[in-house]
Amino acid sequence: MLVILHPDIEETTEDYKLTWSHLQGLSEIRLQKHKVKGRGQGLTEIYLIGNTTKINLEEIESLPAVERVVRISHDFRILGRHSEEKGSIDFEYNGVRFSQDNFHIFAGLCAVDNPINVERMLQALQENGQVCTRMGAYKPRTNPYSFQGHGKECLPYVFELTGKYGIKVVAMEVTHESHIAEIDECLEKLGRPTGVMLQIGTRNTQNFELLKAVGRQHTYPVLLKRGFGISLNESLNAAEYLASEGNNQ
Repeated sequence: MLVILHPDIEETTEDYKLTWSHLQGLSEIRLQKHKVKGRGQGLTEIYLIGNTTKINLEEIESLPAVERVVRISHDFRILGRHSEEKGSIDFEYNGVRFSQDNFHIFAGLCAVDNPINVERMLQALQENGQVCTRMGAYKPRTNPYSFQGHGKECLPYVFELTGKYGIKVVAMEVTHESHIAEIDECLEKLGRPTGVMLQIGTRNTQNFELLKAVGRQHTYPVLLKRGFGISLNESLNAAEYLASEGNNQ
């Protein structure tokens, strides 16, 4: 269960103290606090870890410091942390560790236009010690006449150049199941000079057939963007779709 407090609330306030005291009194529940400081305001989230099925949602929402409550464990059977899980959630792919305890920057080209610009970007990343990038070969556009990427035609030089500059992971958005096979075939043909993380773009977080197709393959990890104009629960359900098909990265 996720308890989101009112923005910018201070721990010294009476509302916060009353709320924290009540949550601490819940039976067989461990609390984990997480703070996010944005440009405009701060946000405090409290994770209730354990068996939350018997907790009264309305009771928690009525606490003075609480803005809203998300009951995660009802719907998120695989991704939800349903017990006293204290360890870090992480995985390693192509020599790069991804974890809740570290941070990677995927700087790159939203849409790949030519090899020259790809090489310039990758060289800059290498000079700054980066091992991840983003390269858009398949780009969904609101305007049908806008540039939508070169598709599979640009994959060979993108992968060869990323390997040349020591980039280990390329985040690449896919918009159709066939793109997965195109990426895999190209990497195999080139001897897999780099790794690919399949990206689900913000407009495709509710493309359920695509989510299932990406989830069914276990070769490539997935980068899931927050959905456009949808709720937190709906975004989490998109991640659950991927996990329910067997992809746990």
